Amino acid sequence: MPSYFTFTFRLRPWEYCLHLNFDRRELAPGFGAVCVRDHLWISCRGETEQYEVARAIALHLARTLIHSHAYCSYPGGTLLDVEPLIWSELKDSEVRETVFGYMHPSLETAQFQPGHPDNTPMLLAADVARGIHGSPSLWFALADFHVARREPVPYYAFYAYRVLEDVGFMFGTVDDHPDWDVMNAAFKTKKEHWDLLIDAGTRARHLNEQKLRELAAMDSQELLNLSHKALTLVLEQRGVIPKR
Repeated sequence: MPSYFTFTFRLRPWEYCLHLNFDRRELAPGFGAVCVRDHLWISCRGETEQYEVARAIALHLARTLIHSHAYCSYPGGTLLDVEPLIWSELKDSEVRETVFGYMHPSLETAQFQPGHPDNTPMLLAADVARGIHGSPSLWFALADFHVARREPVPYYAFYAYRVLEDVGFMFGTVDDHPDWDVMNAAFKTKKEHWDLLIDAGTRARHLNEQKLRELAAMDSQELLNLSHKALTLVLEQRGVIPKR
């Protein structure tokens, strides 16, 4: 009889996790997740010798959830991070209903509110994480967007451009560059739509004192908006999120 593995993670910063909670969301085939405030559990069934593989997949899914949250909570949401804590193996187990109780003292001042606005981006992030399973290009794009939101000038511009580049490579390659023409045709956009982001990414990649001043003068929100737009368009095209 197979074992039941549970991998426990902590979300941070804790003070921004007070209203996060969801029950039994599938992040990938066979991997279910439960979130209660700053605690995230990812569980799966498997044989004892499959532990290392299961652990690696669970860690990847936890990170994917956080990267997806960076996209879903944009622009006003707080960035989260994740830390692996412990794991457990229940050997020779059958599926049984389990009741989990959260008894942290914070409940005295902040009760759970499943419909709280802070929880909405996390629920959407779980759906996105499940929807991009098996697509490394989308994993990279979301991870780069997470970094772009976190990093100060000039590095945010580099990673914001990397998001567009990750998306572009999904449409083919021309001379070691993304096939921008195919991407723009698919998105019904024009090259000029992305010029500001491409220019900023080029400056950040080949940085010097002059380019640093030029990047500092750019509107970071505008660059991140373009990066977020590229993600939205490809997630819509791939059917991960509904078209708006």
